Amino acid sequence: MLEETYAVEIRSLSDWLEVFERELDENLANGIIGLKSVIAYQRPIRFEEVSFKDAAIVFQKALKERTEKCVYGDKSLVLPKVVQDYVMHLIMSAANERGVFVQFHTGLLEGNRGMLSNLNPELLENLFLKYPGVKFDLFHIGYPYWGVTAALARTYPNVFIDMCWSHIISPISSRNALSEFLDAVPFNKISGFGGDYAIVEAIYGHLKMARENIARVLEEKISEKTVKLLQAMMIAERILHNNPKKSS
Repeated sequence: MLEETYAVEIRSLSDWLEVFERELDENLANGIIGLKSVIAYQRPIRFEEVSFKDAAIVFQKALKERTEKCVYGDKSLVLPKVVQDYVMHLIMSAANERGVFVQFHTGLLEGNRGMLSNLNPELLENLFLKYPGVKFDLFHIGYPYWGVTAALARTYPNVFIDMCWSHIISPISSRNALSEFLDAVPFNKISGFGGDYAIVEAIYGHLKMARENIARVLEEKISEKTVKLLQAMMIAERILHNNPKKSS
């Protein structure tokens, strides 16, 4: 697709990376404000550092296999893990230079038989350390690893918690997680809601669930006298509106 879009022939990893940089800058110029990775559906989200030389050799082999498949009409390019790891670090480096935030799918996958151990947000820790200029937005509270998510957001200034989908997965777990987040993490690092639906009515229903969950958690904090009423109102506004708006 990139070859057709930019009228080029990709014969090496260098060619491919050049087109990637071009596409990224064009999209940034056209208004995109962040990047999102859903590669968790295919593999663990631990990305090792790989040399360009090693990645280029493996990429060349993948190109050769693609050429052979094209004879039968299959133009797909399957990138081995070594290349994926190299490219992810390149993407993070580009995001770091450009001040772009990156969203990562962590925790539970849609559907059945997803490997939960592949999606523990702790696997991303080397990226948090290496790319301090990137704001990492961790989706779905890393369910069921929300304790790990809280610890990461507390430890790393560039790690943020996104509660999208979590209220649908488990309302009680979302309340427990939010209560823990508010105890352990600065509330300016929490986004309390994300629709995660393509249907307007379903988004509205999810928002009602999220608001009820947030209200119940804040009510408990007020009852415990760990938060005052005005503080609770300010927290609700921050996690439902101001924080997501600021991150974008």
